[in-house]
Formats: sequence, C-alpha cells, structure tokens
Amino acid sequence: MPKKTLHIVNGDSFGDKLRASGIDGEILVWRESLYEGPIGMQMSDSALLSMRASYMDGRYGIPQDTFKSQTIQQEAKLDTLTDVDEVVLWFEHDLYDQLMLCYLLSRIDEITRRPFQLSLICMDGFPDVDPFYGLGQLTVDQILQLHGTWLPVSEEQHSLASKVWTAYSASEPLSMAALLEEDLSALPFLKKALEAHTARFPSIQNGLSAIQQLTLELLVDEEVSLLSLFQNVSEQASHYGLGDLQFFGILEGLWHCEHPLIRVIGGDKLPRYNEAWPPNFENYRVKITDMGKLILTCKQDHIFLNGIDEWIGGVQVLGTKDVWRRNALTTRFSKL
Repeated sequence: MPKKTLHIVNGDSFGDKLRASGIDGEILVWRESLYEGPIGMQMSDSALLSMRASYMDGRYGIPQDTFKSQTIQQEAKLDTLTDVDEVVLWFEHDLYDQLMLCYLLSRIDEITRRPFQLSLICMDGFPDVDPFYGLGQLTVDQILQLHGTWLPVSEEQHSLASKVWTAYSASEPLSMAALLEEDLSALPFLKKALEAHTARFPSIQNGLSAIQQLTLELLVDEEVSLLSLFQNVSEQASHYGLGDLQFFGILEGLWHCEHPLIRVIGGDKLPRYNEAWPPNFENYRVKITDMGKLILTCKQDHIFLNGIDEWIGGVQVLGTKDVWRRNALTTRFSKL
C-alpha cells in the first residue's frame, strides 16, 4: 500500500510550487497568521475564534465568516492526521513561521496516539539564493533537491515548542522574557524570532515598537515611496516575515491616530484584504510629521498621546497608561 504523506506548508506560493514539483503527498497550506490578533492555548476555542475573526475583519477587512471557516477547516485537518503515515512541516526562520511551527508542534503533540512520523524541514537559506527570504523564492528544481532532506521531530523540539506556545499565549510578557534566557537551540532559528516578538511591544523610551521605530528612522530625512519603504523595512527586518497587509496596518496605525506620526501622500487609505491596489499606488509617498520627529527622538510618547489597542501574542496592550512596555536598552518589561 503506498505511503500517505501530508505536507504542511507556510504559504500558497510555495504550496503551488511543491505541488508542481511532483513530490508525493497531500498539501495543506497553513494560512492562519498567529503573528497577530488575540491568542490562546486552544486556538480552536469558539470564543477565541470569534474574537480573532472580529480583529481580522476590523484590521484588514477579512470577512468574519471566511476567516472562521478557513480556521475551522485547518483545525479539523489536524484532528484527522491518524490516517496518514508521515506529516512533513516546511517552514522558515522568521517570526511569522516560527510561531506557526511552535503552534503546530504543540498542537500535534496533543494527539496522544500518533501513528505517523512527524518530520521537519526548516531553513534560512538555499545555495545561490541571496538574499533568501523564503521557500516561495525557490524554483521547482530547487524544491526537488530538498526531497527527503527533512528530519524526524525530536522530543526535545516538541517540548520546547509547547513551552514557547504557553509563554506566547500568556497574558503577560514576563514568561516569554524568562524563556529567552533558556537554551532554545533545539529549534535553531527560534531565539532570534522570539527576540523580534518581544520587540513588538511599545518601548518605555517613546512608545514605539521596533518596526515603528525603524519605519520612522527611514523617513527622517525625506519623503519616501510607500512601496520602497515596505521593501526597505522588509529587508532590514527580514526576521519578522512581514507581509504587505501587515505593513499597511502598521502604517495605518501611525497615520490615522489623534496625533499622526506620518502622512501618506497620494490617497486617503491603504489596500485591505482582496482589494486591488489603486492605479496610482506606486506613486504613494510617506512623510514623517513634526510629531513623528518628536516621538522618534523621545521628546514625546506615542502611547501617552495616541493610546494603543493591540494584541501581542496573548497580551492585550490597551490604553494610554499602565500598559506593558519593553525597555529598548535592557529588553526588560514593566508597566508604564
């Protein structure tokens, strides 16, 4: 009887190429962005799913029914893995993928009688592909070179992934900070990814996340094309794995607030889910405001002025005061 294999991959682009390569097996594209929105230990929980669907609708315009049905279908697939011989996970080094990987390892670990082999291929580069951003860059021939190079997931990797997901789902960031002091080498790209996660919290110095800080720094001297700004941020913060919709959401937060830090010249809003880019989108430009310069230089504070309403893992960062912040110099957390 032929061996049944399920490949779980991180995006449609790579999924299509893996399918075209002819490598045997069914392909499941994991589309749930665990990088953002409310997070919990049981992602299939109906109350949490409703919260996440509402968040994704408000943030990106993803219809709630679409989000719920897609998530339910993915979770249901994980509950029927007992009819396969091997599950192969294909993931990358960045935060976006490392969170998916940890969730899937911890979720699959819940299957008490697991009759299938669980294997992993996780990478941060490929020969002659420079710079390497992700698996979706590879050609079909390059993907074929990876056939059979995946390795069995160890108990140590399972255990570490479960610890990460517990810390990531916590309602405070201190457990994640403590976890970062431990040996994370069982998953070699995890430490840098989780450091990027903690840098998503607003800083004590000026209330900006590391991505917001970088964005303003790239604008400090001149107006910049929006698309080139996205490219520059993506290259300098490649360990985040930011997509365009996520970046547009970050810009919206800096733009449409009580005291804007940036101005976007060319239109009054940015594309949302399934929206075509405006015909002149390549001409949109971004400029830092005077308030943005004051906040960038720590003379004003973004949170005190504009407040915040974000989920960073399981932590809801909400309001203008008494919110979790990171010290950009010491990387420790406190409420301010």
